[in-house]
Amino acid sequence: MGSGPLGALSLLILLLASSSWLAVGCPAPCRCAGTRVDCGYSGLTWASLPAAFPPGTTELVLTGNNLTAMPPGLLDVLPALRTAHLGANPWRCDCRLLPLRAWLAGRPERAPYRDLRCASPASLRGRLLPYLAEEELRATCTPGTLCWGALGAQLVLLCLGLLHVLLLVLLLRRLRRLRASARARAEANLLLSAPLVAEGVETSAS
Repeated sequence: MGSGPLGALSLLILLLASSSWLAVGCPAPCRCAGTRVDCGYSGLTWASLPAAFPPGTTELVLTGNNLTAMPPGLLDVLPALRTAHLGANPWRCDCRLLPLRAWLAGRPERAPYRDLRCASPASLRGRLLPYLAEEELRATCTPGTLCWGALGAQLVLLCLGLLHVLLLVLLLRRLRRLRASARARAEANLLLSAPLVAEGVETSAS
């Protein structure tokens, strides 16, 4: 049929386009070298922290900023991330830090995070974040704050799910167009070859 390599090439181009669409460049004011993103000592706060980092990031440096908490899901969407340097920040150990604590709990090594100490509230000041119980963090917030935090995390997960669905729909539509195009070319080839076959039959009959 001759459409196999063309269809495969088109599919590859679509996948590459989707990947580049999702790719995030080096965010300001960070410095990037390969898969290492260095945002250390940049005066970052919750409000000025980049909304996303390159998905291929393997090492993230956030040392020496003014971070009191981390947005839900910010580190979870970095599948290649091996180490995050989070020291020398005034972490406020309340329920907003539950996503970061959950991320730390999933790390195979806790040694790089032993210097993460709570700067506030007073009841937890000086405590090591990786070793705080979840109940201790929840106890520092009112139920309303907890509900808003849970809602924010759910909205992040919902947006990621919708993005995956959109990519899947685009991929399926592209595949259908490729199949329809291949079918149309096959039918056109049959129509073109039909007069030649008929002419050959008439020639042999005469």
